[in-house]
Amino acid sequence: MTDARGLKGETIYVSTLPGVEPALEAEARERGLSFRRAEGGIECEGPPGLHQTANLHLRTASRVLLRLGTFMAPTADALVQGLQALPMADVWDGKVPLRLSVTLHRSVAPGPAVVLESASVAWDPCEVTVAGHLDEEGGGPELTLLVRGEGERWTVSVDTSGAPLYQRGYRQEVGRAPLRETLASGILRLAGYAGDVPLVDPMCGSGTFLVEGAWLSQRRPPGLLRTFAFQSFPSFDQAVWARRRAEAEGEALAEPRAPMRGYDLNAGALGTARRNARRAGVTLTLERHDLRTLKAPPDAPGLVVANPPYGKRVGEAEDLPDLYRALGATLNGAFREWRKALIVPEEPKLVATLGLKGARQLPVKNGGLRCLLVLAGPS
Repeated sequence: MTDARGLKGETIYVSTLPGVEPALEAEARERGLSFRRAEGGIECEGPPGLHQTANLHLRTASRVLLRLGTFMAPTADALVQGLQALPMADVWDGKVPLRLSVTLHRSVAPGPAVVLESASVAWDPCEVTVAGHLDEEGGGPELTLLVRGEGERWTVSVDTSGAPLYQRGYRQEVGRAPLRETLASGILRLAGYAGDVPLVDPMCGSGTFLVEGAWLSQRRPPGLLRTFAFQSFPSFDQAVWARRRAEAEGEALAEPRAPMRGYDLNAGALGTARRNARRAGVTLTLERHDLRTLKAPPDAPGLVVANPPYGKRVGEAEDLPDLYRALGATLNGAFREWRKALIVPEEPKLVATLGLKGARQLPVKNGGLRCLLVLAGPS
């Protein structure tokens, strides 16, 4: 596609975490992106630099892939030929290592995978071997091509993100149960949080919910503190990128529009949250407090968000019912006029222990664990 100036446009695929797809779609819609739903995310079309915009601004995105081409290849040799014919000049200069990852659509019979395991593609000065599956935790200094096969149809993309997008750059320390920044942002958005009312986390840990809430409230893009794979592309224009970053920073507010408060009984966790907030450039109110005696702050009702323990550590499981009962009592008592959003393990008995009447439950995953996002209004 070409834009109004005659410049060739882009098609990108933006992935997200399971259960967070509606939040990603809402973000794309707010930014005026033209998109369609795709498995595990969205596919967007737009002007040159669209991949930069997506990496910089989309809070719930896990990775941004730039489409390089689609072709038919019934054999491994045809696949090699198709890969060699790709327009690579804009994204690869032959100087950095090149990694190729191949996935087969689950509806495809496993037969072709046997053939592809031995296929290889040679681009001087390096050789690339067709691998089995993409490592979602991958990234690094090399250029990564991703090849997806559905029958004889192959779609090839280049990873423009590098390190996964949940790595914002501020969270250099984590608590006992770390929550990915992208999931925290997704939960806030699925809860309808827009940053204009107070946010409270009664079990704040390393402060991820609060920092993400503060950045959302400030309209601060999540990608300002990090670098991306596309910055090593031959076509990368540093001056254009600097202008794009400056425009994004210009849109951000100096302070959140509403207070962000976190509580935790663990003093060490609060110290971690303070240091993470300092690196993120945000101001949080953090206090040591037991959730059993916690009172709502003297603000207008807002959102209470929490990621309570799941009982995966030794000795925790037997304590969970009492903890969840206490959490529910605080939410239904001191915070009865507030909205609630909790990510909890997929265990009906524990959810029932919270006692949140009329709550909705949305399936999500946290670190590969099947969880529920429990959303409730005022009691």
